[in-house]
Amino acid sequence: MKIKYAWLPLFSLIVTLAQAQQPAAPAAQVDQTPKPNPAAPMYRATGEQYRIYEFPGTGESIPYRLYVPEDWQPGEKLPMLITLRAGNSINNNHRESNALVTEARKRRYIVVSPLGYRGYRQPYYGSPYPVERPDGPSKPADGWTAEDNQRAEQDVLNVLAVVAAEYNADTSRVFLHGQNPSGSAAMHFAAKYPDTFRAIVVSSGPIITTNYPFANLEDKVAVLILHGDKDTSNPIAASERMARELKEHGIETEYHVVPGGEHLNAYLLFAPQLYDFLDRH
Repeated sequence: MKIKYAWLPLFSLIVTLAQAQQPAAPAAQVDQTPKPNPAAPMYRATGEQYRIYEFPGTGESIPYRLYVPEDWQPGEKLPMLITLRAGNSINNNHRESNALVTEARKRRYIVVSPLGYRGYRQPYYGSPYPVERPDGPSKPADGWTAEDNQRAEQDVLNVLAVVAAEYNADTSRVFLHGQNPSGSAAMHFAAKYPDTFRAIVVSSGPIITTNYPFANLEDKVAVLILHGDKDTSNPIAASERMARELKEHGIETEYHVVPGGEHLNAYLLFAPQLYDFLDRH
């Protein structure tokens, strides 16, 4: 499939799609929440696309990757899956079979891949939770400035607002996927914005939960935890431990070991079942 490109000019007006669920922010920041431009050449285009928006306050053009089912019609409200990158590119989560998009086409989901403001390695998107690794806990946002890390979190919320507004998405069914450091980010977003995300998918991203606010998720955010049985990058026992802790705290949780799954492809191999989980929510 040919992927479409667009340079999307945006202007700053108040939108509440994401901000309504966010903690109080300075008035200037809220006023600058980006909004889609109906006059832009690619406005409401469908299929796989590369898009950009202007990050409020910096004037920078920030890219994101987007898939909208080809038969989408204005007025139709589709669910949205945001998949957070773990590598350096918005293409990382679309490797090999591009199964998240292939299944989204069948199930009729919008799929969004934000950059996280900067294309640096090991993005945590504002998450303070270390990932448990064989050689010890990770250091969240190592190599990132505090400002860039915070803006990475805001980038996800900005892109959510822009896409939801442009495509009339079902904001009651927004889902988030993350792997490794971005799995930590998914746990962070679930705890900080439990009224925004209906469910999250964490692939090979077992966090240290010592200070994790489990209660924030209870009766609000469901969690799917995946780990490939051939994944040696992060300990499978840690993912099992995190799933157990979530259940002990009353959080709806599913845990699956993916047969033949390696660190980078377990969630892709599990894509049909992943969407089965999302469909139930």
